[in-house]
Amino acid sequence: MRALYRQAPAMLVGDAFGLGLVLMAFGGYSSRRVLLAWVGAFSIIWALRLLHYLRWTRRGPADEQRLHAWRRSWGLLVLVHGALWAAAVWLFWGRGPLAHTTVLLLVLYSFCLASVQLLASQRGLFLAYNGLVLGATVLRVASDDSLDGHLELAAVVASLFVVTWVMARAHGSALHEAIRLKARTDELAGQLRVEKAEAEAARRAAEAASRAKTQFFAAASHDLRQPLHAMSLYVEALQQRPHEPEVAALVQGVDASVRALDELFGELLDLTRLDSGGIEPRPRPLAMQPLFARLRLHFEPLAEHKRLVLRFRGAQHAAFADPVLVERVLHNLLGNAIRYTERGGVLVACRRRGGRLLLQVWDTGVGIDAQHLPRVFDEFFQVRGMAPALQRRGLGLGLAIVRRLGVLIGSEVRVCSRPGRGSVFSLSLPLRQGAAQPEQTEKV
Repeated sequence: MRALYRQAPAMLVGDAFGLGLVLMAFGGYSSRRVLLAWVGAFSIIWALRLLHYLRWTRRGPADEQRLHAWRRSWGLLVLVHGALWAAAVWLFWGRGPLAHTTVLLLVLYSFCLASVQLLASQRGLFLAYNGLVLGATVLRVASDDSLDGHLELAAVVASLFVVTWVMARAHGSALHEAIRLKARTDELAGQLRVEKAEAEAARRAAEAASRAKTQFFAAASHDLRQPLHAMSLYVEALQQRPHEPEVAALVQGVDASVRALDELFGELLDLTRLDSGGIEPRPRPLAMQPLFARLRLHFEPLAEHKRLVLRFRGAQHAAFADPVLVERVLHNLLGNAIRYTERGGVLVACRRRGGRLLLQVWDTGVGIDAQHLPRVFDEFFQVRGMAPALQRRGLGLGLAIVRRLGVLIGSEVRVCSRPGRGSVFSLSLPLRQGAAQPEQTEKV
């Protein structure tokens, strides 16, 4: 229906143009009364079709029954229009010169051709319209004895009707296929919208479930650390009492297990706090010298115990970042570096690079194979194939926490490594605002 009414303005203009041609061709050759009567009837039908079109453009939502009513009224007006052109053949044929008769014939056939596009989707209406116009033309031409070859001309007009019918069938089939495809496209689009809405609802539900799981896990991790802390106090008290060597070994084993569990629950608690948005960065001026001093105080005994050299360079620099988050990143990286280094040493270096401050943790440990580098920051990932003495029993969350802390700080943590030579982890921090520091290069 939209396709039909979309073409209505063009058809109305074409009707008015055809009316003008008939008036010019036969105005001086036919009876004035007959001409006025035909023009009056044509004008009334033309005005009704215009009003019908305007009502369609102002219509509200219509159900299928209402649309069928619109289609019937539109088809009735089209048939009356065809009957008026059929009457024009009998009223004006043979009036005036042969050229004027030819004009009338061309006007009639042009409307029949136009009906191919307009009525192809309604074969019954198409046959009725063209039967009126071309049928009347064939009969009028065949009955005109004054015209030489009138029967041959009638046969030509009849063959044009057949050609027009073949064109209409082809166009109608293409139009029905286009409508079918559009209906299918609309159906798929609606189905896609429904599936998209369902997927969005599922995504929101999954996010809510993930947040609930993270919050529950954070609470559970916090609650589980309390009895672990109590167990560590009991083990410490037990260690201070005299006992046999076998009992001492058992106590030390229990102590090591409790410490490992406490460390794992600490990592889980940190990870869930980061995922749940429980940590908000608070950047402020951060001097490297006191930060390095605290790290040295904590890690130097561990390094001496393994006979490693622990060095710090660039303590004179200052950055603008959250001191707690930066210290936690360096704490995790230093702990990993010392744990996986058996000889040589570990270096924490700080230097300016461009307009930022580059922090790096170097070690001469076992290194990481290139195939494992893309995954070292993934949760629960641990490099396999290490020596048993270096294989850590845990969840593999330390570097995952480092990556999340780096995101909060606003810096991506990068890693370079060579197996058997060592690794270097780097992050970049903004310089302290207003600091004017000379460019320095640390030699490692």
